[in-house]
This record gives sequence, structure tokens and C-alpha cells, in this order.
Amino acid sequence: MNSPLSLYLSFVLTSIRNEDASNFRNCITINPGVNEGSLRSSFPEPSEFDLYPLPEKFRPIIKNYLKLMKSIYILNDIDSSLNDLNEMVNNLNRAADTQTNWINPALINASTELINVYQVKQKSNPDVEQQQEDDGTTASTSSSSSSLEKLATTINNSFKLSLNDKNLDLKLSKRTDIYFFLGNLIKIYFKLGKLELAKSVEKALKGTRFDLPPLDNPIPSKKKHSVTYLYYSAMLSLDDSNFVDTESKLVTAMNLLSYYREPKFITKHMEMILMILIPLRLYNNSLLPTQSTWEKFPNLKFVYKDCLFKAIIKGDLKSFEKCQSRFQVLFLKRHLYLLVENLKNLCYLQLVKKVARIFSQLSDDKASTHIVPLSAFQVGLEVSTNWKRDQNNSYVAIDPSQPYSQHLDEIECILANLIFEGKIKGYISHGNKCIVLSKTNAFPTQVVRL
Repeated sequence: MNSPLSLYLSFVLTSIRNEDASNFRNCITINPGVNEGSLRSSFPEPSEFDLYPLPEKFRPIIKNYLKLMKSIYILNDIDSSLNDLNEMVNNLNRAADTQTNWINPALINASTELINVYQVKQKSNPDVEQQQEDDGTTASTSSSSSSLEKLATTINNSFKLSLNDKNLDLKLSKRTDIYFFLGNLIKIYFKLGKLELAKSVEKALKGTRFDLPPLDNPIPSKKKHSVTYLYYSAMLSLDDSNFVDTESKLVTAMNLLSYYREPKFITKHMEMILMILIPLRLYNNSLLPTQSTWEKFPNLKFVYKDCLFKAIIKGDLKSFEKCQSRFQVLFLKRHLYLLVENLKNLCYLQLVKKVARIFSQLSDDKASTHIVPLSAFQVGLEVSTNWKRDQNNSYVAIDPSQPYSQHLDEIECILANLIFEGKIKGYISHGNKCIVLSKTNAFPTQVVRL
């Protein structure tokens, strides 16, 4: 009579011979069902004779797997479970090197479980995890860093295995699932604070001579992998101040999300994407979200509409800088700080418009209202930067006897940047200390709602 171990190994062998992805995945999952999991954990350690019928490269996988099940179901040891599962995935990578992409589902499932076990381990050490979340770095001496680096090495091996598959038929190539490994790998590198490594793997992807799968794969789960990759790839572009590419990637990710029918999944990921995309579209195209978007995402409304954008539209530099300081940690964590700093130019632009309009209304020479002295902007900038309120909540007038905080040369630089960016049409007359605005369309940039 065959023992339970013999029956299990026979099932494994049949799955491999038939290249049955679903059954093989179930053979090496840590969640085969409570009863089956308990049964497998009770198997004796297989001998070389027991494993001999299996292909040579698959023997270490099964040996590791049965050891892993004991760590989970009998020892209940999270550290041993993580190490055993990591070793199993590494052995799975070695076996997959000689296989077509029939093995991908098992490799993806094992990698997903490896990431999940790591996350469970992190919950048992929340202080270290919190440090990583807040400042984006990880102390090299911490155990969590060591575990995460091992995880990165393992997922990187899976990524290279997929990328270097030389099978020209994409339908049979392991490259079909490359965005799963790439997205998770870049995500881990972000958590480790190793952005140069994240850039290097993306560069390797772009440098391959083999065909890659489309990002809008018809299979929903693969679209999810594409969204993860696009999100982190967009943040790499954001760090390089490549705002056009960043927007393109995030818009593509938003379109892929429309295929999902899981409200919680969509809302969570859409908010993460919109956290970057909303200020990006304002900077790139002067576009603001609709009221319905603000209502759907109150956190974004609080940060942007009620604070940052309100200051920009009013040309209120003091409020802008206060908001920038208030949400500094959030902006740094989401790699938004450089973008927000660039949005300051829009705040300057709104202030310049306001000053030009006031000067035009007060000027006696209506034919020359397009020629505005730099001193007018100097006063406007002083008011916007250093305004105060008295006890009656009224604005306190700026004392003209006090020196201004901004020199005229700085005013020229601000205006010159806005002209260079195409936000103002006109030219600066340094000798006459004024700006000559276009009579027809001095301010072509208009903020509009989507």
C-alpha cells in the first residue's frame, strides 16, 4: 500500500511530466487547505530514493517544501518559514531555467507567498517597519533589512530568469509574466532606498532585444502587475523631473485599473496614483480635477484643494510654503517634493497676474498698462510672503520704510523663468526696471477643471 508521501510525490511527478501548472502550484503552496497542510507537514523527510523519480532539479524544491511545511504547521516559526520558503523559491528558479512558461504560475504563487510571509514577519517587529515607512530607508544592521535584501536577491533572480528567456515565441516564454517580477522588485528596492538598483533593472528591461508582453494584457491579474510596475516606474521618472513621462505612465495605470471590479482594490490604488497625478496634471497642463473626484477622495481634497491648490490659485506664497512644510513628510515619502517645489512657479504666476491686473486698474496711462514696473511685483511679493493679520483679523499694511525681503534682481529671475516656461508672454527691460507684457495674450496659461 502506498504511503501518503509516496502518493504526494507521485502527484508531483505527474504534474511535472504533464506540465500541469495548476496542479504543480498546488503541490508547493503553503496554503493547500488545513487538512492537506497538516498532512504534508507530517510527512517524514524524503530520502534520495524517494525523490529519485523526480527530475533532478525539482528534488531540492520538494525537499525544501516539506521542510517548510514543518516550520509553518508544526514549529510555527516565522523566521524558519521565511528562510525555508526563500530557499525553495531559489531552487524553483533553478528548475524553471530549463522549463517553458508553464512553470510561471507556480513561481509567481511561491514568490507572492514569500512576500506575504515577509510581511507577516515584519508585523512582529513594528518599530523597525515604522522606521522604514517614515524615512524610506532601512538600517543595514536590522534583521528586517537583511530579510528584505535576501528577498530582493531572490525576486531579482526570478526577474533575470524571465528577462533572459531566449524563447522567441512569447506565448511559451517566461517573459509573459515579467511585469510581476519587475514590479515587485522595484517596489522592494524603493523600500530599501536603493533607487539606483531600481533604475538599473528598468534599464535592463528597456535594453532587451526580445519581445515583451503588452502592458494591457487581457488577463486581469496581469494588468494588476502592470499597474504596480507603472506606478513605481513613474516615481523613478518623477525623481528625474521627467514629468511628461511620469504622467504618461500614471494615465496608463489609471486606464488599466478600469478593468477591475473590486471597489476596495480600485479605490486604494487609484488614490495612490492620483496623489501624484493630480499635482502633475496641474503642472503639465494646468488641469484640475472635478468636484466629484474631490468628493470621492477626501484625503486628496484636504492636501491639495483645501491647502496647496488654494494657495496657488490665490497667489499666496506664505500659505503655499506653510502647506509645503505641513505635508513635507508626505511629499518626501511619495517622491513629490521636487514636483511641489516646481508648482511654486504657478503660485508666482497667479501673483504676477494679480499684480498686473491691480496695476492696470490703478494706472492713469491706460495705453501703457502692459508695461509694469518691477517694483510693483516687489511690493506684491512682499505682501504675499509676509502678510500678517491684526487682532480684528484684518490684513496689516506693509511698512514702506522697511527694506523688502526680495531684491529686484530676484524679481527679474522669477519673471524670466515664467517667460522661459511660456507662462508669460513678454520681455524684461533691465535698464528701465520693468516688464513689457504682450497686449494680446500676456498670460496664456489658464487653470481649468478636467
